[in-house]
Amino acid sequence: MLIILSYILFLVGALTLALILFIGLSKAQLI
Repeated sequence: MLIILSYILFLVGALTLALILFIGLSKAQLI
């Protein structure tokens, strides 16, 4: 159970990081 929870947290963190990077690149291209 703990392994699954930590895996989900890692997945959410990775998706959030990718989303932040994607938004950052989009804003950089707009400028």
